[in-house]
Amino acid sequence: MSVGKATVAVVDDDEGVLDATSGFLESLGYEAVAFSSGAAFLASDAFLGAEARVRTAETLACLLTDVDMPGINGLELQERVRRILPDLPIIMMTGFYDDAIRRRALAGGARDLLRKPLAADALIRCLEDTVRS
Repeated sequence: MSVGKATVAVVDDDEGVLDATSGFLESLGYEAVAFSSGAAFLASDAFLGAEARVRTAETLACLLTDVDMPGINGLELQERVRRILPDLPIIMMTGFYDDAIRRRALAGGARDLLRKPLAADALIRCLEDTVRS
């Protein structure tokens, strides 16, 4: 993770979405760190880096995660992250949008639930509201 850039962790099991989203974030000036699963994120230095639970809260600006993933889904990932880093902003995304999932995501502390495919303006607005505020 570089100094001066806000770092966004992106978690999605769809490699195409992961690559496209990470590339888009980097074009906006963020440092994107990509993970293909919730388990990979939880085991990473981005989450458990040196002086883990303290340092991460200062260097990781946001978690952007898919809801529907095998293994640890996005809602479960949010729950686990909240136990360790309760103040880490989380934005969720899904291709299977419904009000029940939105309510669960927001009740669990997500800042927003975005529809996939992601609309560039919606993601930009959400990131600006979340990371730069």
